[in-house]
Amino acid sequence: MKAEGVGNKVMLIALLCAALALFLYMRPKLFAPDPPPSLLDRLPESEIIGRYNLLNIARETNSMMFKNKVPFREYMTYDFLLGQAKGIGIDIQSTGYFFSNGEDEWGTFVTVMDSSKIQNGLNRLEQYIHVSDTLIYNRKVKKIEDLGLYIFYDKNYLLVYKGTKIKRRLGKAIFAHEGDIENSWEKFLKHPVFKEEDIVLYSRSPRLKKFGLDYMLCAHDSDSLNIKLKTYVHSIKPLKIKEKGPGISFERSKQSTKALDIHLDISEFKKDPNDPLYKWIVGLGKKVSFPTATFFEAWDGDLSFQEGGTQMISEEVVEMTYDEETFNQIETRKIHQVAVPGYSLMFSVNENGQKLVAALFTKGIVTKQGKYYHFLFSPPLTLNILPKSISAYTAGKTPKVTSGSSCNGFWNYKGTDILFRIDSLKRKEIFGSLEFEVASLLRKGKFKR
Repeated sequence: MKAEGVGNKVMLIALLCAALALFLYMRPKLFAPDPPPSLLDRLPESEIIGRYNLLNIARETNSMMFKNKVPFREYMTYDFLLGQAKGIGIDIQSTGYFFSNGEDEWGTFVTVMDSSKIQNGLNRLEQYIHVSDTLIYNRKVKKIEDLGLYIFYDKNYLLVYKGTKIKRRLGKAIFAHEGDIENSWEKFLKHPVFKEEDIVLYSRSPRLKKFGLDYMLCAHDSDSLNIKLKTYVHSIKPLKIKEKGPGISFERSKQSTKALDIHLDISEFKKDPNDPLYKWIVGLGKKVSFPTATFFEAWDGDLSFQEGGTQMISEEVVEMTYDEETFNQIETRKIHQVAVPGYSLMFSVNENGQKLVAALFTKGIVTKQGKYYHFLFSPPLTLNILPKSISAYTAGKTPKVTSGSSCNGFWNYKGTDILFRIDSLKRKEIFGSLEFEVASLLRKGKFKR
């Protein structure tokens, strides 16, 4: 009995020792504070979000800045920005993040290395512009009234914000927990497209939905001459518009200020009037009573348009004069050479081409005046109707027709040529680009010194 009692006591002591050891092992985990949220956990949902690497952008745009003599370009170099950032405790070697509603709100988050240095930077800023203090959630927030900006910093991050939702945006940042990353940010940062680019924009805006699009991404490229915006668009459903082989096109005129070339396979698209893009185009056509459905029935996927320069056309003018002998009014018809804006339009058609032409006349979209035609309020046009194409132009003779297969165009906006193109169409994906010359943009804005 005594041996049995001693054994029980030993067993009890062993269990107590094991329990104590387990408690001591688990105690740091049981009573440890919650892990701090990452910078990504603090980022808010917004229509437009994105990331950037400021130093890499500075390195990439350096040649462009100096070649085009951009003012204050010496303050945008890699070494200068890095030195200034270190001096005020900000880590611009790490990725920065931004958000915007695309209108009147934007903000950016950057990583802080040494928060004790940031006040020195703000003191220097106050030498040039008035900075006041305000309290939000009992935290001191700097406000630059003249610019409508708010600046808030903590041990690990800094927020610069412009907009009317500072309390909401700051609350998300201050009270975030580990794993609080918003759905849009998580999807964006995992997306493989433009993974290596230094500045990328991502949007799931509701405005895209009406075109049947799910989301889009944009990335930036530049050299010493041009800035290029690469785009990626993802469709909600499989695209019903596909790439097409070569088709008719006008030879590009040097005088053109606007141009568009389209070569698409729309055989499936025209069969689905409930497609969001189809419905949107029909809605636009209703504003001028355009027979959109009839157009899609007849259109064979090729369209070429140019605008720019002037053309001289012969126009008959009726003048009323008086007979010198009888003093009766008589009509005098004279031919004048009149300058009109240069226009040319051509699109391919199938067997329904004549039906489309009849609908355009019936709706009053196309009218005839003498030997010329008018498309709504266009200048006088020559109309050329062929079995496989319809063209209209202000020139005295038919513009030179060539063959094209890419979808592209350009628009001269106040002296700056903006070029755009669709690079590829896949099952649910559209890759494209938009490019413009830096020098003409700088001349327009008078940014040089």
